[in-house]
Amino acid sequence: MRSIPIYELGDTLVAIQRIIHKTFLFENDRLKKHAQLTQLERAQLSLQISERRKSSDLYALIPFVADPALQAYLITLLKVGVGTLTKYALKSVLSNDEKPKAGATTLQARDVQGSLLVGAIYAETVQITNHINNIGGIESIELIPAGSMNVSPVKFTAETQTYVREIANVGYRAAQEEIVGHITRLLPNRLIAEIKLAPSRYVKVGLSEENFHFVRYQTEAEQRLRFKGYPIVKLGKDESTYQEFEADSVQPEEV
Repeated sequence: MRSIPIYELGDTLVAIQRIIHKTFLFENDRLKKHAQLTQLERAQLSLQISERRKSSDLYALIPFVADPALQAYLITLLKVGVGTLTKYALKSVLSNDEKPKAGATTLQARDVQGSLLVGAIYAETVQITNHINNIGGIESIELIPAGSMNVSPVKFTAETQTYVREIANVGYRAAQEEIVGHITRLLPNRLIAEIKLAPSRYVKVGLSEENFHFVRYQTEAEQRLRFKGYPIVKLGKDESTYQEFEADSVQPEEV
């Protein structure tokens, strides 16, 4: 009886491990641009294969560390990570409304359902679902948590794969932050100001009518302004590469 190609198995397992890493960063408020785990943290969060049932291509994963406290913590992260993956299996990653926020700007952005971890693990979900109906003939991939975890299984099918591919590059609102720069161009018809943050780094900022009026008529050329709001990140793209920003407020930078 044939099993599955090493590459497809290994790539899927690596994606699951990376989801655990991102869940850890999220739970510790470190899920930001270029966040990295230390070597010790990687060792503590590692999973290992404890069992394989060839008849069903089932692989059992358990924590690599022997410390009971760390094992319990890793299981908690697994519950969060697997629970977040459920959003993709249920095809409910993004809000249905293109503009659910009051006073939303002309920029097209949606909210992820649940925590921002949902958007952060998009690339790993693509990595997993890409192996459905690929060279190994895999028709579905199912994550089955241990009964003690009290988490429902997550099953990815060809329909999941199609859904994940369809939402690629959809913009969603990331965590709130502040950016500072000066205006290089105004687009009055769209209420958008192009901001220069750094050399060769420009971002289009969507503004309300009131805030656009302020930056157009009450600021000076190359005056540095502070915008508070939400980066609009494309699913599948690095958060640090966002090119649009939805601003709730703007004020001159204090010198």
